[in-house]
Amino acid sequence: METTYLINQPVDFETVINDILRYYKKNKDSFLVLALEGDLGAGKTTFTQQLGRVLGVRESITSPTFTIMKQYALDHTDFDSLVHIDGYRFESESEAEPLHLDELLVTPRAIICIEWPERIASCIPAEAVMISITIGDKEQRIVQVTYGE
Repeated sequence: METTYLINQPVDFETVINDILRYYKKNKDSFLVLALEGDLGAGKTTFTQQLGRVLGVRESITSPTFTIMKQYALDHTDFDSLVHIDGYRFESESEAEPLHLDELLVTPRAIICIEWPERIASCIPAEAVMISITIGDKEQRIVQVTYGE
């Protein structure tokens, strides 16, 4: 299933997020992986910031480009943690091995956002929700959400 959204301002990501969370509740997997694709500046981190706001993260969410991964504790009915991974700096999938993604990506009650998932494609589970963000006219964002298996 694929859905397209037009985003005019960051708060508009909330519609996309709520639709994804409804899908999750309906299918009730034990974990949720969101693979965020898009050019630099497209809005991947902004999406994650809005997701964190919806889930109740009180900390400031910033891009983990240099730290690779950040984790935020949640007090949410469906999730215990939000994990934000940025694969931009990976030159090969083997560089991701110290993160133990095979275990992390199936952590129960975790929601995991991965920016630049194409850099670690073989690590992304088939159940992942693929989110492609492109920049349209007048800085509008076009968001395509494709639900995994």
